[in-house]
Amino acid sequence: MLLYYNTDYCSRHTANDIANFCDRLCNYGMVIKTEPKASRLGTNLIACNVEGKLENNVNWAEVNAVEALIDELLKAGYCLNSPDSDNTIGVISPYRRQVDALTQRLKSRWSDFSPKSVGTVHTFQGGQKSVIIFSTRQCSATDSLWFINRRPNLLNVAVSRARELFILAGNLGRISEGGHTKELVEYIKEFGEMR
Repeated sequence: MLLYYNTDYCSRHTANDIANFCDRLCNYGMVIKTEPKASRLGTNLIACNVEGKLENNVNWAEVNAVEALIDELLKAGYCLNSPDSDNTIGVISPYRRQVDALTQRLKSRWSDFSPKSVGTVHTFQGGQKSVIIFSTRQCSATDSLWFINRRPNLLNVAVSRARELFILAGNLGRISEGGHTKELVEYIKEFGEMR
């Protein structure tokens, strides 16, 4: 895969940071030469620490955090729906019950919220949004990181769906205990914003 990258236009925080992480994660050997596109929040990678606890396989604190993030993104000029997918927000979780809870909450908050804008990692394969919020659902030491970390593919698909801004939401301490998810948190610490 070849993406064009011009260092004359590149700042430290660019959408190229997203592609660079995917390249590092899956060892594609990409040469990135595209002109970067900054997000409206000033960085292209954000990690939000959300504690919470699981109730029926849903982390409701994370659902609340995703709702607040979408509110912030809408105020920054992103949108829930667009015919050409420009400036749109997508929400991904590896777990179906978390997706169902997110869909219900977001649809009740914003009537124009499209159910196609939230889904599992597998339902988002091939699709992209300007912003992707990745709701990990991870919140306690008993949560298994195996599913997210068993192969780099799942995490790669989640991150690479974002064209200009990727937001990781979850218990960052717990997520940092996994192999690939630890790489992601460390990468965001270096090239993005920690909240």
